[in-house]
Amino acid sequence: MRKFAKISAVLAAMVLALAFVSCKDDDDDDDDPSVVTTWAISEEGYKAVLTFYDNGTAKLEGSDEEGGFSETGKYSGDTTKDGEIVITYDDGETGTAVIKTESGKTYLKWDYETYSKQ
Repeated sequence: MRKFAKISAVLAAMVLALAFVSCKDDDDDDDDPSVVTTWAISEEGYKAVLTFYDNGTAKLEGSDEEGGFSETGKYSGDTTKDGEIVITYDDGETGTAVIKTESGKTYLKWDYETYSKQ
């Protein structure tokens, strides 16, 4: 009988211990923004990728003759359809990009550069 009491106490302790253990939180409330659209350009001596996120931020990464670069900022406008997108980078530079679809091909014009949709 004494052995049964010890086994019961150990089992009770294990059940109690397991009651306080939980799995990792399964909520998808992470703070990482999702990509809305991505645009790329590759010309002689210049490559860049411009990514727009669902939290209103934009990131430009690439390389040129001077090396690699990366800029972040905010944007306004709908990057999924034709129209204007105003981009304000963290360094204060602001510009307007234009998204156009012609002959079934969608592209983004930023200053003198033409980016293809990825």
